[in-house]
Amino acid sequence: MKVSFFVILTFALMACSRTETNQFDYVQYSLYDFTKDDLNAKMMLPNASAGIGTSLKPSVSHEIGGFRWKVEVGRNFTLHIEDYGDYSFRFEEFKQKLLKPNKFFEIEIVKETKNLLIYRRKVKGEFVSKKNARYFIYRVQRIGTSYYEIMNREQGDSKKVINFMYHSIQSLKSTNVNQ
Repeated sequence: MKVSFFVILTFALMACSRTETNQFDYVQYSLYDFTKDDLNAKMMLPNASAGIGTSLKPSVSHEIGGFRWKVEVGRNFTLHIEDYGDYSFRFEEFKQKLLKPNKFFEIEIVKETKNLLIYRRKVKGEFVSKKNARYFIYRVQRIGTSYYEIMNREQGDSKKVINFMYHSIQSLKSTNVNQ
């Protein structure tokens, strides 16, 4: 009796832990397929219901045969994607450069995983009237046989927009079934 209770309890706990995996409700997002833009990937991008100024259809800028993509959804959501080929050390290089001492900016890591950084950058200096903190997201992800660097715009974004970018980047997948 005790053994069967233990077995049932174990299965119940395992079932609960499976449902708690990283399932995000992409109700405020729409699927975008990059294959027509020379990138074998798809991603969920925020739609008009997101409330961050993304009322327009996604716009992707890319030169045919090029290695860079600029993804814009309205005026507040811009991601840059760059193909680094088989170079797998890009994330470590970026992180080292970011965390070097800087006399102009204070850098604070907000979230870090194996291949993703969300960080906050604030202007240093006693004579700076506005020390606005801006947020940045950076990821290196393998799609197929290539590594892609994904980041937001250089001037940074609000925390709310970065949250939408985080979920978009998390949804980036290869369109090839085998990968």
